Amino acid sequence: MIPEGLSKVSEPALISFRLKHRSDWTLWTRMTNAYFISAAWYPIIDYANVEVINVKWLDKGVNIHEYFTRLSKRGLIYDVGLVKKITGSIYLVGFMGPYKNTVRERLILNNIPYFKSSIHDGFQDWLILAPLNKVSDFKESLRSIGRLINFKIQHITSIRDVARVIAGNNNLLDYIKLALTNNELKALRNAWELGYFNSRNRATLSEVSAALNKDKSTVDRQIKESIRKIIYYIMSIM
Repeated sequence: MIPEGLSKVSEPALISFRLKHRSDWTLWTRMTNAYFISAAWYPIIDYANVEVINVKWLDKGVNIHEYFTRLSKRGLIYDVGLVKKITGSIYLVGFMGPYKNTVRERLILNNIPYFKSSIHDGFQDWLILAPLNKVSDFKESLRSIGRLINFKIQHITSIRDVARVIAGNNNLLDYIKLALTNNELKALRNAWELGYFNSRNRATLSEVSAALNKDKSTVDRQIKESIRKIIYYIMSIM
């Protein structure tokens, strides 16, 4: 449980919401077929945000390099320092953008340190751990920069809940959600659950294939492709 003295001051809550910003670069994602997930962020207070994002680029009409160059020319971001293809349609992108009137500025102003965000079709989706006594002010500050949608508060009663949220939202998992197909993820999960990767008493590929009701060659390909994508990402950021 949360220590009694701490809970009276800053009982933690899990906050989720969607925001359509009035003017920043995320609004322009409605014009392209792509998914963006925040990987890392560093604020230069009152000047700029330095951001690194995982991008699943599916748009056939424009090149990802051209897209971020256009954002820079429009002044929506300041400088693009990295556009690196990881595998398939997945890229790692790093850039510097505005600090003022962003959700991240509002997070800092309200002393909220933990968050995850994703962007698609002009909408920002956020998951935040925040002291309950900061939520009201934070919510009101968001209304001044965009349209707030589905603002939800979930009370947290134990440190275990906090740990699970943090552990379940990390960069590698975010990348896996973007990069792996549903079939690849299902094959990998079943192989793991059946003990295919155990050092002893390993399940066979035939057993995994039978559980998935697929032929061995298909399952073997899906498992190997999943592992390849994960290794490519790890090695690209080391």
